[in-house]
Amino acid sequence: MLSGVGEWVVGATSVVRNPDTSSSKTSQNQGRRMATILLVEDNDDLRSTIRVRLEADQHRVVEAADGVEAIHWWQSLTLDLLITDFSMPRMNGQEVIQAVAAQQPALPIILMSGGMEEHVLLCLLHRYPSVRYLPKQLVSSHLREYVRDALT
Repeated sequence: MLSGVGEWVVGATSVVRNPDTSSSKTSQNQGRRMATILLVEDNDDLRSTIRVRLEADQHRVVEAADGVEAIHWWQSLTLDLLITDFSMPRMNGQEVIQAVAAQQPALPIILMSGGMEEHVLLCLLHRYPSVRYLPKQLVSSHLREYVRDALT
């Protein structure tokens, strides 16, 4: 259980970090809703980069390396946003979305992919209105905007 600011909890390959919210926020962070975000990405470097960006905006980030870990964290936490990769081992992003949306259809979800079949993407976006698609090539330039939009 997380109780302190800056506390780390480490699972098999997942990490939860509570950002230090006692430091003064920059003017660009004021007025933003800080959230608990589950980040599901099997690429360690990309997951770390995204986590750092989210924490810079004072969000609490829970990391999972695949869909199985994601479901574990989702069942044990109250989330404001799910960010998931599409292609992952053990349980892919589509399966994660299906499981989460069946129980929590209004939870905002950002689906990332380096490329997927268009008909699969269109089907997911049509069937799950809380899902937004963020191509991986746009993560560095559009992540903050997508997160802000998903949380409003």
